[in-house]
Amino acid sequence: MVYVSSFSRIDTVTVPDVFMSVAYVSDGEDDYDADSIKTLLETDRDSIDFLAIASDSDPLCFPELYKLIKSIRPSGIKVVIITDGRNPSVLDDLIGAGYAHAVDLKVGAELTDTQKECIRISEENGCQLTLTIDLSEHNEESVIPIVKSAKGCKRVVLKQVKNNPLKKSELSAISAAIKHYIWDVKLS
Repeated sequence: MVYVSSFSRIDTVTVPDVFMSVAYVSDGEDDYDADSIKTLLETDRDSIDFLAIASDSDPLCFPELYKLIKSIRPSGIKVVIITDGRNPSVLDDLIGAGYAHAVDLKVGAELTDTQKECIRISEENGCQLTLTIDLSEHNEESVIPIVKSAKGCKRVVLKQVKNNPLKKSELSAISAAIKHYIWDVKLS
């Protein structure tokens, strides 16, 4: 069974310039009441762009995620799945059933086959796609194959490494390389 382990009412850091409420899911104890979350989301309806579903592992590891989304999401609020793309079939089911409207795909050193499948599913279903690229493993040359593989992607979020941040010149070079393919590049 999947539960909400923590809930953030307003988040503008995960995807810069996007206002989201974030429900973190796990298979541990149910720390939050679904009705309370739904009520908060109803109250904040005009202040948020998405309800984000995230996890310490990957929300796609929970095949019954749709039940949780159904229990906490008020009608009309869009859902973004923040995932590293471990289970494309769950993503396909969520998108197909109308429980996911956007995907924030967390990318490491290179795209895995399952991540490529998640990109394909998102693109074929007209689902908004954001790539969040961990900069600890990249330079301006290494990001090119990733962004070229995501033709339907509209936004890239570059995630800085806190204990070893890149210099401004390195960030500028990576951002410029990405902007040849995807215009909207943000730093997190």
